Amino acid sequence: MTFYRDKIENAISVMKEQGIDTWIIAGTESATNTEPVLTIISDHEFIGYTALIFNSDGTSKCVCTPIDKNGYEHAAIFDDVEGFPVSFADSVGNYLGQKKPKTIALNFSETNPASDGLSTGCFMQLQDAFDLSGEKFEIVSAEKIVRKIKGVKSEREIECIREACKITEEIFESAKDFIKPGVNCQEIFAFFQNEVAKRNLTYSWPKSCNPGVFSGADCPRGHMGAPDFVVQKGHLVNVDFGIIVNGYSSDMQRMYYILKDDEEAPCEDAVKGFETVRDAIALAAKALVPGVTGFEVDKVARDYVMSKGYPSWGSALGHSIGAFAHDGGQTLAPEKPGVDRSEEIHTPIEEGSVFTLEPSVPTSCGVVGIEEDVVCRKDGAEFLVPPQTELYVIRGR
Repeated sequence: MTFYRDKIENAISVMKEQGIDTWIIAGTESATNTEPVLTIISDHEFIGYTALIFNSDGTSKCVCTPIDKNGYEHAAIFDDVEGFPVSFADSVGNYLGQKKPKTIALNFSETNPASDGLSTGCFMQLQDAFDLSGEKFEIVSAEKIVRKIKGVKSEREIECIREACKITEEIFESAKDFIKPGVNCQEIFAFFQNEVAKRNLTYSWPKSCNPGVFSGADCPRGHMGAPDFVVQKGHLVNVDFGIIVNGYSSDMQRMYYILKDDEEAPCEDAVKGFETVRDAIALAAKALVPGVTGFEVDKVARDYVMSKGYPSWGSALGHSIGAFAHDGGQTLAPEKPGVDRSEEIHTPIEEGSVFTLEPSVPTSCGVVGIEEDVVCRKDGAEFLVPPQTELYVIRGR
C-alpha cells in the first residue's frame, strides 16, 4: 500500500487557502463503487468502510476495518490508524468530536465527476458520525481540493504521461507502413490494438472505442471506435489513440493523407486545414501560462480557426489528462452548453496542469483533428512529445 505524499501535501495547501479544516475521503468496496480521488493519492482500494481524514493543521487519521489496520499503519502516512471496534460511524464521530473542525469537505459535486465519488450510503454513514460527534459542521464540496490534486501534476506524474506519449507516438509512426488505400478503418483499428497487446499495455478509454479511426469526408466519426469504411486515395485519415503506461495516460491524434495517383503532395484543401489546426495549437500552447483561464486559451485557438474561414468546432479545445484520458481537472472550453463548466473554465490555470489541445476543421478530404498533450509552464506550454507539424503522407499503393 503506497500513498503519494506530494498529492496529499498539495491537498493540505488548498485546504489552508480555502479555510477548510478537514477533508474526509470515505468509501467502501471502491473496486466496485469507484472513488476517483483514491487512485490519485494512493495505489490502494477501500475494502470495508474506510475514512481517510486529513486536516489543514497537518494531522491525519484513518478509520478502517480491523483487518486493514496493519496495512494503513505500514503505509506510514497517518498519525493514527483505528480499526473500528464497534462501528465506522462511532469511530469517525468520536474523532470529529475531539478535533472539532468548523468546515468539512466531502467528495460530492454537481459539475465535476472527479469530485463526486462519495456514495449515498457512505454519506448516510457520515451523517450518523456527524450526529454522534455532538458538533455542528459546515459541509462543503471538495471540488477545489480535487481540482488541484487532479489537475496539477507533480514532475513524477508528468514524466509518466510523457512516457505514455512517447510509446503512443512510436505506434503512430509504425502505422505509416500499414495505412494504405483499400484498408478498412477496422483493420487499422486492429493494427493499433495489436501493437498495444504486443507491449502488454492498457487503454486510456474503453478498448472497444480505442483507437478512433476515420477516413475521408463521408466517414462516420465520434466516440465509436472504427466504422466499416474503406480508406481511399485522396482521403485524410484521422486516428485518435491513447494508452496507459505506469498508471498514466496519453490521448493523441495524428493525421495521414493518402496521395492520389496524380499527386506528389497532399491537395491544397488538406494542407490548409492541417496547417490551420497545427498553427491554432501552437498559438494556444504559447498562451497556456500560469494564471490564464481555460476560456481564454480556448478563445485564442477558436478565434484563429474562425479567422481562416472555418466554423467553430463543437467541442472544447482541450481537457485535463492524467491517470485517465479525461482526468477531471480543468477544461479549455468556450462558454457553451455541453462543454462549459463555468467555474472550471474561468479559474486560473496553475503551472504543472496537463491538457490536450485538439481543435478540428472540416475539409473536402475529411476532418483534420490533431491532438497534442502539453503541460502548462511559465513561458508557455511544453509539448510532452514533439507535435505533428506536417501531414504523414502515404503514397497510393
